[in-house]
Amino acid sequence: MKEKPISYLGMGILAFLFLGMDVVVLLVTFLFYGTMDFSARIEAHGFSVMLLQWGLTSVMWAAGVFSLYSLAKKKGYNVLENNSARAPLKNWIIVFALLIAAVIGQLLMYNMQFKPLVEFLRMRELFSSYAILAFIIQYIYYAFEVSLFLSVIVYGQKFGEIVFRKENIPWGGILCGLLWGLLHIFTKDLLTGIYLAAFSLVYGFVYLLLQKNVKYTYIVLALMFIL
Repeated sequence: MKEKPISYLGMGILAFLFLGMDVVVLLVTFLFYGTMDFSARIEAHGFSVMLLQWGLTSVMWAAGVFSLYSLAKKKGYNVLENNSARAPLKNWIIVFALLIAAVIGQLLMYNMQFKPLVEFLRMRELFSSYAILAFIIQYIYYAFEVSLFLSVIVYGQKFGEIVFRKENIPWGGILCGLLWGLLHIFTKDLLTGIYLAAFSLVYGFVYLLLQKNVKYTYIVLALMFIL
């Protein structure tokens, strides 16, 4: 059966749209809290607000990733098929260099402060005795967020390879960059959009450098995202 590239493009875009479930949860829980201001909710109700928001969002993101994986498998594409692939040492050296560059970029964005430490101190300030639990929940939330970005990369790559018949171009990174970058250009500013578009291309290159091994790519992308 001939593969339909538009299906993979749709799944890549859908994976990105799933990220908006965070806003959906915020809208639904407005019925309980009466305000869209997340900080005001936390100030009034404390740790339970974060637990509900990030917990529900994580569950929905997990469902989204699994649904897309199942749909792709029904179409004959197993996204985990390359998990036994081993990248050559030179590729790992490049990936490590990209990881270091990403960490430096995060340091610059956080005024030369280590992101996890900054976020833990923020949790301690907000939730006191619940700080460690809040920090763990936040990083579980990040873990599912990364899985959605990886889904955009994977399905976007599949689409590009079928349409353009070139496997050495990071089509997934290009798709992610267009979606993530343009969104932030319109909602924040040009510099943020360009930065995130470049970050997306790096994600796409990592996926290719690691021979489309989803397991290793996820680990590297998670480290880039959280460190």
